[in-house]
Amino acid sequence: MRDLHEWKDESYRHKWWGWGPEGLEYDMHRRPDFWPWICKTAALPDDATPAYRISRDSIKLPARKSQPEFDDAVTALLGIDRVRHDDDDRIAHSFGRSYRDLVRLRAGLIDHPPDLILYPQSHDDVVAIVRLAGDHDVTLIPFGGGTNIVGCVEPSTADDRMVATLDMRLMNRLLALDKESMTADLEPGLFGPQLERLLNAHGCSLGHHPDSFQFSTLGGWLATRSAGTQSNVYGKIEDMVLGMRVVTPRGIIETKSLPAASNGPDLNRVIVGSEGTFGIITQATMRVHPVPEFEEYRLLLFPSFRDGFRALRECVVQGVMPSMARLSDEAETELIFAAKYPSSGVKRILNGPVKRLLRARGYSRPAALVVAFEGTRKTARQLRRAIRRILRKHRAFDLGTGAGEAWKESRYDVPFLRDYLMDYGFITDSFETSTVWSNMMPLYEAVTEVIRKTFQEVTGFTGYVGNHISHLYSTGACLYYSVGGRSREGSTPEEMIEQYTTIKHAATSEIMRNGGALSHHHAVGYEHQPWIEQELSATGIRSLTGFKLCLDPQRILNPGSLLPDSALGPGSLPD
Repeated sequence: MRDLHEWKDESYRHKWWGWGPEGLEYDMHRRPDFWPWICKTAALPDDATPAYRISRDSIKLPARKSQPEFDDAVTALLGIDRVRHDDDDRIAHSFGRSYRDLVRLRAGLIDHPPDLILYPQSHDDVVAIVRLAGDHDVTLIPFGGGTNIVGCVEPSTADDRMVATLDMRLMNRLLALDKESMTADLEPGLFGPQLERLLNAHGCSLGHHPDSFQFSTLGGWLATRSAGTQSNVYGKIEDMVLGMRVVTPRGIIETKSLPAASNGPDLNRVIVGSEGTFGIITQATMRVHPVPEFEEYRLLLFPSFRDGFRALRECVVQGVMPSMARLSDEAETELIFAAKYPSSGVKRILNGPVKRLLRARGYSRPAALVVAFEGTRKTARQLRRAIRRILRKHRAFDLGTGAGEAWKESRYDVPFLRDYLMDYGFITDSFETSTVWSNMMPLYEAVTEVIRKTFQEVTGFTGYVGNHISHLYSTGACLYYSVGGRSREGSTPEEMIEQYTTIKHAATSEIMRNGGALSHHHAVGYEHQPWIEQELSATGIRSLTGFKLCLDPQRILNPGSLLPDSALGPGSLPD
């Protein structure tokens, strides 16, 4: 099995049943305390064995729809190697990687895969494909790394037209770099590690590191309004984009790369987050920065989640925010420490006394904060001093850089852990939102309680619910829930999906009822569509619908994502 932290090759495809490429899986053996903790927390017998997963060879896909004239035209355009319709390609592009997606893949429940997979290499390829799709009434779905977890890349079951997925990974070039202005022209198919290597070779960095960084693309980040762990200093992806080139059925949208402007509504902001429904991004000019001279991760403990919350709030008020801050509640902190690699040598000897000291000082069930500082050595150290002073005021106990670096090393592991737990019949996923500071703790408590109650009701087991605060703003922050636990005994895949859907619906409804955002960075897809009008208002939905139909009157671009079908059907707009 390949080491999770040495994976360098982005030419991979997700394993058909899970996250990341074949051979790259969660290593439970290196964490001897973790499996016993999971079994105790989930009331799972110690001798539990992995659940059955069907073989890839047993999956039978429905016959693909074919339009010979379209097939011939795109094959003449791209060449036979870049037009695919074999089962492996169709399976790989059927879903994203949500819990619901993985259950269906593992059970072979793939009822509506794309009919054709196209691999454009240039802007001109995309222009020609969109024109041909319009001529032949074929729907198109842009596809990056396939990591989306809300249904943004799944063919719509409500649309019976032929579906072609555009896998953008061959559009992976750094087109231009302006080091004086610190901007870079980039193609959308660049995976996170590819993008950083290209920029790092010139002493630059984008600094966007979502949890899916290894296996997601710039185009996917833009299409879903992604957030990276260092958003405190660099902003979300919409704060980094200066200009774009976007192909629509009605023509090409090009926005100038300007530091600021007052030329009407910002089209960049309209396109970013539109999930490929308004147009297909073929180029983006992004704000970049020098590779940080100094970088440091530290892990600290607070006596409680509320103490940590107050500390972060004061950092914001004082105008001193670390480049990254992730405050875990007591439940998530317990998981973090259960999952850590065992200490050795002197650290192992000191473990017991340190734990006893912490308990004696009131840290019996602490909340962990991971903070990162980066930039020039001088400014980062100045910021670190100011922030640590505030954290100590709120009783932070500093475990140092070793613990912080250990967290950094394992920060991309969680989706692999989800795969591991699903082998044992677990329901496990994440729900995220954002809210203002004054509503943060009430929202946290209300949604946590609803998730716990609903999990118990639908599965018969007590579920794990952990949370962290991240992505700090002057007015509020992101709340990120991690949920896990056993599905009801003897559940079929369909029943597991039904249980998950009930939990997801309860959590999202409670988020909306308590003033949280429908999504902070996971996007809308079809998972969040039932609440999109409540989030944006009926008039807001009608305005987006008008924009969609102006650019895409045939509705060939990613139907089923973002906007509900009812908003796009006949009579949805006045004549």
